[in-house]
Amino acid sequence: MGSLLLGLSFLTGYKPPAENISHLLGPLGSFAGWLALILFASLTIMGLGKMSGKISANWFLSFPFGIIIIVAVMFASLWFKPSGMLMSGAGRTTMDDGRYIRSVEEYKDYLSKPVVSANVPKAPEGFDFDAAKSLFDAKCNVCHTFDSTKDAFKTKYKKTGKIDVVVKRMQAVPGSGITTEDADKIMMYLNEKFQ
Repeated sequence: MGSLLLGLSFLTGYKPPAENISHLLGPLGSFAGWLALILFASLTIMGLGKMSGKISANWFLSFPFGIIIIVAVMFASLWFKPSGMLMSGAGRTTMDDGRYIRSVEEYKDYLSKPVVSANVPKAPEGFDFDAAKSLFDAKCNVCHTFDSTKDAFKTKYKKTGKIDVVVKRMQAVPGSGITTEDADKIMMYLNEKFQ
């Protein structure tokens, strides 16, 4: 079943959350972790079944003890890698550089930190961001209000560093009136000042 899910993940276009994570070792590591969790839980239940007769003939004494052991094994298997090494740096959210977010404060900081797109030129010294914002409002609000697309822009393009993709797509719309120079100014504003 695990190998079926692993193969299916590649057929469905599985991508690791960061470039420095292996395409093969990522799913295999996840699969090995779940396999270890199931194996440890099964061994614990089997062991408790054998121990319950020796601990007491009364189920009410062995049952709570069994629950405590199962929960302890599950916590231990979640905190330790299959190799037995403590995995202190792992978390649920992986950043673009492959590091993990381990606290709510780090997550809020990550969401509030502006992502600078590598495909957008840096604003030159003395660049007028206020004029660029006015240009952005004038050009982009012709087709739609920015408030209606702000959430999608922030999550899909800004946080993934693909501002140039969406601006060039809007520039290509017939009648947009966005020149290449305008597009560069809008991208610089969105890249460096838009929150």
